[in-house]
Amino acid sequence: MVHLLHPMTVHFPIALLLCNGLLTWLYLRKQDKTLEVSAYYSLIIGWCGTVAATVSGSLAAFTQVVGPDAPHRDALMWINAHAILGIATIYIYGQALLQRRRNPEVLNSDPARKSYLWKLVIGAIVLVVSGWLGGHMVYNLGVGVS
Repeated sequence: MVHLLHPMTVHFPIALLLCNGLLTWLYLRKQDKTLEVSAYYSLIIGWCGTVAATVSGSLAAFTQVVGPDAPHRDALMWINAHAILGIATIYIYGQALLQRRRNPEVLNSDPARKSYLWKLVIGAIVLVVSGWLGGHMVYNLGVGVS
């Protein structure tokens, strides 16, 4: 039953965090403050959702690889890679969120803006690779599929 929770918790955080990058880019192009505020709230809600998705994924993975009758002990390498990238996503976007909260004008000062944008780019890459790994485990390896 716990393996059903993880698929329900991953889609919105992925969409919100990627939307954060798009809204940030649009803000830098148009200088419309509503875009920046929307990007900020997408980052907050997406990060919180990522924490929930990682916790539910960890619980689901436990049921798939631990125990003598675990159905997918052979997929442990893929599960670990996916988990590490999930934790990295929390960390990278968490650092971006902290930077944005400590300096609300981060996008208007050049040195701080560069480090913030790099966090968003690296976070998006890690997020997409993690999502691909999750899809690979489900659709190619059958992890979590009854």
